[in-house]
Amino acid sequence: MFYDIENFIVVLLEVLKNFYYSPFVLVLKIFLAIYLLVLFIDIVLMLILRDVPQHLRVGLKGMDIPLASKSKMQKRWDKVKSRLKDENTSQYKVAIIEADAIADEILSGIGYKGANMSEKLEQVSAAHLDDHLESLIGAHKIRNQIVHEADFVIDQRMAVAVIGVYENFLKYLEFLD
Repeated sequence: MFYDIENFIVVLLEVLKNFYYSPFVLVLKIFLAIYLLVLFIDIVLMLILRDVPQHLRVGLKGMDIPLASKSKMQKRWDKVKSRLKDENTSQYKVAIIEADAIADEILSGIGYKGANMSEKLEQVSAAHLDDHLESLIGAHKIRNQIVHEADFVIDQRMAVAVIGVYENFLKYLEFLD
């Protein structure tokens, strides 16, 4: 009796082993692998269609920061910074105006509405930009002085400081490295 049970188990294991290594199971494995790959791709596409990346950005930053090419932003920013190398004060002013325009575009892309940068900055809560809001408002005030006061004088040290404010803002929102 004991011999029959042992023999039965050996035969059963041999049959299962032969079945596992049979061509039918190989085809089944291949089919399941393809099915799982298609299922995974479907899940990824559904997440993209449901705009999960946008919800993730809102969850991480508290606002939807538009996706932008870092390389394009870096090129624009390098152009702004190259103006600071010149010894011409008018180039300092242009650099600040361009940096303010970039920040204005970003705030518009995030969803802040307003006719100008000042109106957009009024809508921004301190929680969204942490410590950057006050310095950004100060930098924008300097930009307004440049635009509205013809005799406003700016030196390289001040221009570098103002551009640094905008650069920190862009780094905080991960538009620059």
